[in-house]
Amino acid sequence: MTSGIKSLSTFPSIDDLPIDEASIADSLQSAIVKEVICFCLGPEGTNIEQAARRWLCKNRITKKSRIVLCDTPEICLDEAEVISDRGVVAVYWTCAVFSRESEFFFTNPDALPFAFQEAMRLDEMQLAVSPNQYHLVIDGEFPANWKIASHPSPQHLVKPLKREIVLVESNAVAAVVCERGDVQLCITTETARRLHNLHKLHSFGSPLMIFFGGLTQHGAKIIRRAFRSIKK
Repeated sequence: MTSGIKSLSTFPSIDDLPIDEASIADSLQSAIVKEVICFCLGPEGTNIEQAARRWLCKNRITKKSRIVLCDTPEICLDEAEVISDRGVVAVYWTCAVFSRESEFFFTNPDALPFAFQEAMRLDEMQLAVSPNQYHLVIDGEFPANWKIASHPSPQHLVKPLKREIVLVESNAVAAVVCERGDVQLCITTETARRLHNLHKLHSFGSPLMIFFGGLTQHGAKIIRRAFRSIKK
């Protein structure tokens, strides 16, 4: 087993990869790119999924793309790294406020996590309550033993309520466990709230957010080849 300096990793080169939006779009639309698979945090209704769909539409590649929803960003990367088919580019998505972003970056130095970026207003973030508990909320007050499901990143929004916070893997999962009755409240998105028939109690708003589409080394090779072809 190698344990000296030779065991250390190096970041992959970004030479000959498109950077500006026009070059990225042209490269993705190239016939060299047969398919684009986006691996996103699920289930349906997360901001990351919505950002990825927006990015695919903006680059006009929806007809040769698909989205795969995963339980965690780490699984998104693992699934993306399995893709090795000719002409198939796997893109794994994270968010600027992903609580493990720095660890994710430095523990996977062979990947390119910030190859693509998509700026998008968050789907309205809100505090929601399960339908069968809504009648117990009176003048904005609710029982002291109620629990709130939240992804780790936005949990600080409800700290003033001084209630127990149950951490889950996404805003959409928070809506799922709230509908199921595991908790009474959740921080979620408007899309997930509607999907799971929850009632909105408070809107935190829709601030601008940055989402990142990452490339594996296999995907980078294909994009690099496509970029070179359009520059000829």
